[in-house]
Amino acid sequence: MMKLAKTILLTGVIGLTFGSLMAQTQQRGAVTDQEFVIRKDRVLTVPVQPRMYEKLPTLPKPTGLNEYNYLVSSYPLNIKPLDLKAEPSQKVYTPQRLDLYPGYVRAGYGNYASPLIEARYMGIDIADFNYSLQLNHQSFGKGPVLGEESKESHTNLGFDGSYFTDFFEVFGGLSWNQDSYQFYGEDPNFLLDENGRFTGFESNVLQAIEVKAGIRELEKVGPFYYEGQLSFRTFSDSYLVKENQVGLEASGTYRVTEDWSGKLGLSYFSTKPEDLNYALTRTYFAIRPSVSYQYEAFNFTAGVNLVSENDSLENKSSDFHVFPVLKAEYQFAEEFGFFAELSGDVQRNTYYSFVNENPYLGPSDQLLNTIQNYKVEAGIEGQFNGAFSYRGAITMSRYNQLYFFVNNYTNNLVTSDSARFSLVYDDKTTVFNINAELGYKFSDLYTLNSRLDLYQYDLSTQAEAWNRPTWELRVNNQITPIARLIVQANLNLMGGLKARGNDLSDIFRESGPFEVVKLKTIADLQFKADYGITDRISVFAEGNNIFNATNMRWLNYPVRGIQFIGGASFKF
Repeated sequence: MMKLAKTILLTGVIGLTFGSLMAQTQQRGAVTDQEFVIRKDRVLTVPVQPRMYEKLPTLPKPTGLNEYNYLVSSYPLNIKPLDLKAEPSQKVYTPQRLDLYPGYVRAGYGNYASPLIEARYMGIDIADFNYSLQLNHQSFGKGPVLGEESKESHTNLGFDGSYFTDFFEVFGGLSWNQDSYQFYGEDPNFLLDENGRFTGFESNVLQAIEVKAGIRELEKVGPFYYEGQLSFRTFSDSYLVKENQVGLEASGTYRVTEDWSGKLGLSYFSTKPEDLNYALTRTYFAIRPSVSYQYEAFNFTAGVNLVSENDSLENKSSDFHVFPVLKAEYQFAEEFGFFAELSGDVQRNTYYSFVNENPYLGPSDQLLNTIQNYKVEAGIEGQFNGAFSYRGAITMSRYNQLYFFVNNYTNNLVTSDSARFSLVYDDKTTVFNINAELGYKFSDLYTLNSRLDLYQYDLSTQAEAWNRPTWELRVNNQITPIARLIVQANLNLMGGLKARGNDLSDIFRESGPFEVVKLKTIADLQFKADYGITDRISVFAEGNNIFNATNMRWLNYPVRGIQFIGGASFKF
């Protein structure tokens, strides 16, 4: 009955639908009469498929032989072994071709009548021999005191060459340096002739010629590496100072394994200085063996410094010195690491090194090396994501004969000289230093490097740490805002300087208490910009002492005020 009802209902729906379509068709003038036959007693019959209950038969397992017997016959052949020669695969790599310019010239001019010339040329045409020539000159026709009376100039000319073989390099060089200064630190009122006219400041020209030659291994990745150099230097000034030096330096490194290595350093110098009050022959010989061990992020170095020097000093116990060298560092992670050091050494001092630090040095009574009895240092360092880097350390050092520069003030107006400096030494000095470094790099757009140093001096014979700072801050910035443009902004600060002033004793005493002159904080802001117009031509501009401060590194010697210089460079 249910099937019949569904059939009737379905037939009715189909009929209504078809009737509606027919009505629409009739309206359009199509078929008008239709007849349908419905059979309800028709039965569909499907044949029955018989089901199989019989299982498939199991096939028998194959049987194989239990034992295998083979007949092996020997056939000896008299054939030579094959000789194989291993050769590296020859693949031709096509490197990117770069336009190399062996020559470079840079020239500029600024206020204070200051021309600037730099020239370099490198010869690379010969396969086994390279050489280079350098010329640098910068002068200041006018200075901070009385214009031309405080002028200054610097000139350097040099040659370097290297000859390469398959295993080592033979190198050498020749350089000539000339620096000219005026002793403008003297009161001009003391330099008047009988007619009351200014006679001018005295000048001093420092000249040095140096020749060097050496040999070093090229393959630094092998188990053994060596390097040696022989040098000769002669130095003189406009007065009585002469100093000749012969030096020999050599070093060798041997890597036993990837973790262990040993190093041996040798240095010998014979120096013959001459001045108003002495003519000496000073020798310095040092042997520095050490062993290093590296295990993952841990590095350790142990060694000894053996130094012999013949400085003449009252109550000197021995010319031979022995100092331990212990260094360790461990990088816990990229962001944090620890390092420590315990060492000692002899700092070699010469008149040439002194005058490079203070060009207004006059006649000296004695030249002494500085003995560093020990140095204890500990600190931390690390970096973050290759962008930020930091380093901080605390150092305590103990010195004998630590040197200082003081003005030649005396209680005698005839011999007192405010323009020249002399050397004084402190017998036993302890120096505490706290330093911190911070760096940041943002791709190639911006780079920051900075360092802060704090010093404290514990002296024994000197009243003050003359002309040595108690703090220093250096901040260097480099910006590349657009392609071909490089901008630098550098800030240098130095404070806590104290100079030795007038002798406060009367003329009947040989020497007495001196006036302590506190120098102002030195603040030097520098700007530099370089823009490459093409690959060969660029222009530059530099500015020094932007604050236009009356900085005074040495007593009675103010530096130049704000200074600008501009020019261009060319490659060829």
